[in-house]
Amino acid sequence: MHISDKRSPWQDEFNIPTLDDLRIDLPLPSAELFDTTRSFLLSNENILEEMRWYGDCWFWTISYYLKGENTDDDLPIAVIIPAPDNLQVAAPLDREFLEQLNTRRMKRAVRDGIDLAAEPYSTQWAVWPVNAKNLLEDLISLLKQRLSWLQGT
Repeated sequence: MHISDKRSPWQDEFNIPTLDDLRIDLPLPSAELFDTTRSFLLSNENILEEMRWYGDCWFWTISYYLKGENTDDDLPIAVIIPAPDNLQVAAPLDREFLEQLNTRRMKRAVRDGIDLAAEPYSTQWAVWPVNAKNLLEDLISLLKQRLSWLQGT
């Protein structure tokens, strides 16, 4: 097997990667955004982080759950999709949360990701490419609102 034939740890379903395995394939700007996203999500003491396989669409993700709710059936608060060529963050957004959300001041890229979780789409997953720090700041603000809403605060 040639080195170029070696499958990325991100795509290797049969071996659970480490965080370093996933981070090493990211270009430097994406790796920094990856670190910032993880730091924000882990700054809440009620959040647990775990590796989760999402199949041929997202491969290995770093998934974040509220403590006490990370069973196989529960949806995470958010996932980081460490695609080497397109770092992404995804979050399941239920209809009740979307209905109370004020999107007027949000950047177009954030609204576009939210639109994927709304009608007429049959999924509740919002997905955003994370390619700039200012977009990540807006995503973090949205995730803070989501976390507060989930915790009833």
